[in-house]
Amino acid sequence: MIILDQISADLPAFRQAVLSRQAYRPLYVKIKLIYGCNLRCEMCNHWREQREAPLPAARLFELLDELSSLGCQKVHFSGGEPLLRPETPDLIEHAAGLGMRVTLTTNGTLLDKEMARRLVENGLRGVNVSIDSPDRKTHDRIRGLEGAWKKACRAVRLFRRYEHKGKLTIRINTVISQLNFRGLERLPELAQELGADEINLIPVDDHCGKHLALSRQHIEAFNAWLAPSISQRAAEFGIGLGENQGYPFGHTPQEGKRARRGEYALGWYENHPCFAPWTHSLVDYNGLVYVCCMTREQMAPMGDLKESKFQEIWNGPGYLAARGQMFPPELPSCRRCDDFLEQNRRLLELLQGQDSG
Repeated sequence: MIILDQISADLPAFRQAVLSRQAYRPLYVKIKLIYGCNLRCEMCNHWREQREAPLPAARLFELLDELSSLGCQKVHFSGGEPLLRPETPDLIEHAAGLGMRVTLTTNGTLLDKEMARRLVENGLRGVNVSIDSPDRKTHDRIRGLEGAWKKACRAVRLFRRYEHKGKLTIRINTVISQLNFRGLERLPELAQELGADEINLIPVDDHCGKHLALSRQHIEAFNAWLAPSISQRAAEFGIGLGENQGYPFGHTPQEGKRARRGEYALGWYENHPCFAPWTHSLVDYNGLVYVCCMTREQMAPMGDLKESKFQEIWNGPGYLAARGQMFPPELPSCRRCDDFLEQNRRLLELLQGQDSG
């Protein structure tokens, strides 16, 4: 992990920043390039809503310069569908040229040979392609477009074709819902067939409603049958599956109950801190800056890039207040977040190890 490696080499400074609630470095920044999308996914509102225009491309290039000067190590571009913005390949090239690792999440339906080659040659080092089922009809139903599965699978193959000497990590993102969970056993086979390196299993957000979220009985069935099968098959095929990632709903009945309520952190943040405000930032499509995706729901933005430089926001009162609310996190939305769970566990171990040393 880039963040862990950086902090391990700079642990006293990170510890001091945490204790003082002051800024450290935005090591990993997620940038939503656009709100719009070309699909009509069951679990997403992007196609149902109209939003204001995204941040101009010129400001995005400036932002990348600002992040690099602050020591940012990784930027992740997402949306909506980021390939709807014609500037995306150039933004990737600019960020990579500044020495940052660049990753991207895409539904894959807009990718052709030329775009795949260009993205990889411009410096893309990690890509998440959304594939919700090894079954074509299931994926197309979820994504609201006939032919979406075929195009997404082709995108994975194209990325593998143009990646060079193992420099591109290809991950399949799969949102788990009532619509697809029963058919996920063959997902590792599909990943191997397409040339993907990893699988990322993502429980559907609870805002999607009961018609999509797994029930208690569904979670019990997933843990009893699907989770061990997917984990075993992934290992057999050499497909990466993060620690405990095969069990996104937890291992025990108690953890399953929390997951049913959408508490995918499984109780961790009831007694432990989150270090995201010292290492991470989310830049929304309109230039508003948040600590992360989850705080966007329950916390005012830290600032607006149309009015301020990123450094001013990073060192500003909004972030200072947010850092003071993380011991443990006070926001209910934090209980639903597992994005930084493993990272936070390991960062806490580093800090505790320094204290004991």
